[in-house]
Amino acid sequence: MYALGVSGKDHEARRLALLQRVATVAPEAIVFFDARNASERQGFDRTREAGVSVRYCRHREADAAILEAVRGESNPGRIIVVTKDREVAGRCAQLGARPVSPEDFFAQAEEPASQPTRRFPTMRFTPADFGLPDYVDLDDPDPDLVE
Repeated sequence: MYALGVSGKDHEARRLALLQRVATVAPEAIVFFDARNASERQGFDRTREAGVSVRYCRHREADAAILEAVRGESNPGRIIVVTKDREVAGRCAQLGARPVSPEDFFAQAEEPASQPTRRFPTMRFTPADFGLPDYVDLDDPDPDLVE
């Protein structure tokens, strides 16, 4: 929350603002919060808030719960783990997930869809760009190569 500059009058308001921001980018996300000092009366371990799934980690650190979730996934390559923690990022990468910093995750999501991304610009080539005719029949052998 702090790295992204999420603002609010108190911790609860900042947490809710973060969840709302995540929901606009990835509504299928699961957000893990450290909640080791929270009493059992302060909510549920698993819930849905602001449109995303939330896991409150009361009995262990959120980092451990994230790693367990990645380990339990049958296809960890489809998981993006958003974290600033280098150790968690490294472990998730070893397990096959793709770690991304919060800044990069939200920056990519905020890029206009009509604009090409900075990393992979859209390039349109025509056959003429490569000295080829508009139509090439791959089943017809080139008469210049056939003896």
